[in-house]
Amino acid sequence: MYRKHMTEKECERMKQNQLRLLHRGIYVGDFYPQVEKIEIHHIREHHSFAGESHKEGTWTITPQSELFFVLGCLNRECTSIGFNLQSEISSAIHAHKTEISGEMKCGGQEAPDHPEQSCDGTINYTIKIIYK
Repeated sequence: MYRKHMTEKECERMKQNQLRLLHRGIYVGDFYPQVEKIEIHHIREHHSFAGESHKEGTWTITPQSELFFVLGCLNRECTSIGFNLQSEISSAIHAHKTEISGEMKCGGQEAPDHPEQSCDGTINYTIKIIYK
């Protein structure tokens, strides 16, 4: 069966894959040679009528890591690519900061069949940058 249009979720997943392909073969050390390590401590949450999801962790990025700073939303039906921390990390490195913290709300919809309802996913993050 032929479909004329992709769903919103399919479009966002395609964008995420395109970003990943765009950065394939480009490593943190190539783009930020002054960085020894980046640590992202994150707490991701999603609240809905079906319950709550909560995930906490630390993501360690080295000079050999691909230049791709996206953490997925915990909402399995979310239409977004997730939480893209590229801008925050890039700004911090250019300002030579060693630590930044913040919160980000998910930019997607709750589900493809609920286009008027925003996703309730959030991420709280602390990014530590260690320079050479």
